[in-house]
Amino acid sequence: MSVLTDKFRNLAEYFGVRSQSYFHAPTPIAYDADDLLAYYLDQSLRTQWDGVCDESGLPMITLNGRTDRHPVMICLWALGHIERYRSEPTPERRELIESTCRWLIESQQPDGSWRMPFPVRSFDLPVGAASAMIQGLAISVLIRGFVLFDDDRSLARAVDAMKPFHVPVSRGGVRTSEDDRPFYEEYPCLPARHVLNGFLFAMWGLYDLVRLYQDEQAYSLWADGLHTVVDWLPRFDTGYWSLYHIGAGAPNPSTPHYHRLHIEQLKVMSAITEHPVFDKYRRQWEGYLSRRSNVLRTLSAKIRWRVSH
Repeated sequence: MSVLTDKFRNLAEYFGVRSQSYFHAPTPIAYDADDLLAYYLDQSLRTQWDGVCDESGLPMITLNGRTDRHPVMICLWALGHIERYRSEPTPERRELIESTCRWLIESQQPDGSWRMPFPVRSFDLPVGAASAMIQGLAISVLIRGFVLFDDDRSLARAVDAMKPFHVPVSRGGVRTSEDDRPFYEEYPCLPARHVLNGFLFAMWGLYDLVRLYQDEQAYSLWADGLHTVVDWLPRFDTGYWSLYHIGAGAPNPSTPHYHRLHIEQLKVMSAITEHPVFDKYRRQWEGYLSRRSNVLRTLSAKIRWRVSH
């Protein structure tokens, strides 16, 4: 799919036309407190990749004329296969999951990170930047790989993946701090942007370690992050829509796709923690989505943000 087609589909969503893009596939809540294989959001539709794959069958993405493996895409694709494996445990699907775990084990950097293979121009990030979202998703895949295959390397690499959560962005990690609250940055730029959806994906990886491994380090990172999101969630609310990120620069409202994703993520956080703040904003944000005037108001704010960037 061309960049132009993708932009058109994004624009059409503001006028009620749901995108059929692979990257905008619906991901409803799937959290099951009694089954660690069930991921927090159902990624089953991510398995329907019809693009380029590597020799192991892992999906590859093409940007700016270059094709490479992207850890976020591979992890979401693998989590989709794990979800399907729960009801249809075929040898072929098992091999794809195992191939993903092998790739994560082999491609992890000495500092515990996986790195972005492409630059992120909207956040001024070069090739090779870290990402808390990558860390969290990779932990979630490896933990489930450990459960499926009893491979100690998967658990060890998942534990190693916590290292960047302790390291400030200024030193190549994914952690920023404001008002004594840590934020795990999907896009580790300075000044910080604080992207909500990426932070929550990162948090779920930490929570997987808490659930399976009873790890004190993971629990400390999870608990500190939970304090942050509970305190800061009101800052992501504009009174008519959710913000994609807060922090430096002009307010950046979520696209309709990401607004819906935020709603599903808050359902998950409410189910995990039972903290009332998550249900409160989930209900508010669902209400915003039902009003066409809010959607169009968001489009004008989004255009202003795009122009400023």
